[in-house]
Amino acid sequence: MNFVKFDLSGTISDLPLFFPFTLIYSDLKIAGPVPSDFIVDVLEGRKTVRPFGDAKRRPTKNCDRIETLSRESLRDACLVCTNGTGNGSEKIGWYEGFNGRDSLFGFVSYAKEIPVAFFEVMPSLLSPYSIPKSLSTALISCIYNSHDSTYDYRSELIQLSVEECRKRGFGSVEALSGKKSSFPNGPASFFLQNGFEDLETVDSSVIMFSGRDDIDLLIRNL
Repeated sequence: MNFVKFDLSGTISDLPLFFPFTLIYSDLKIAGPVPSDFIVDVLEGRKTVRPFGDAKRRPTKNCDRIETLSRESLRDACLVCTNGTGNGSEKIGWYEGFNGRDSLFGFVSYAKEIPVAFFEVMPSLLSPYSIPKSLSTALISCIYNSHDSTYDYRSELIQLSVEECRKRGFGSVEALSGKKSSFPNGPASFFLQNGFEDLETVDSSVIMFSGRDDIDLLIRNL
């Protein structure tokens, strides 16, 4: 097959992509990173991907300490979303591109000095994703909880994000979320429980290693 790469790291796009890594083939969208043999099995019809079941729900808990997202704390944030395997070097380079404009912000939370959750917010106008954008709308680009944690520490962070967005003059904040899965930023029920409204399903049946799910766009007016 022919392979075409779209690098959206430094541009605004209207391509219907909602993941940092996405493979599009015919009507299939495979959200990465996933193993290469998984991709081949799906494309050649040897593997049927079932719809994702409801994500495991964990009891909510407050953390011990919260740090502002920075070059240093970003490494801890990457440990959360990569389940302890990433050093954040690529992410740090990307983050430094936002310095000066002071447009990317967020927080990292800790429990017993271990990073357990983080969120990251940017103006929607800077998002590479094909979503409604305006000067008055922010986008939660990442909000994740540690895979290994017994508790869900994200509720504190979502409230901090709302407060920070208000301080910065935004009138609303959006989020892309898996309808049932925790990737990206989900499940959607988490946002609904925290004052967001489900605007629309922006992508149907995205294939992930853990199953197939829809991607919803949610918004909270501030």
